Amino acid sequence: MSKIYDLLWKKSENEGKTLWERVGVMFVKEDGKKSIKLDLLPAGEWDGWLVVSERKAKGKEKEPF
Repeated sequence: MSKIYDLLWKKSENEGKTLWERVGVMFVKEDGKKSIKLDLLPAGEWDGWLVVSERKAKGKEKEPF
């Protein structure tokens, strides 16, 4: 079974708090291969960096593979 990670970008800062937006997911298969699925591309003041964050358990996600 693949491990699933969220891809986030730092959208803005407001009153010392950072607003993160999920732009896609990364799947890591048991053999170590990685796949990325982007749902959108950040625009505006995006510096080109994405953060990979472990997905928080909300329920079962359907795996694409």
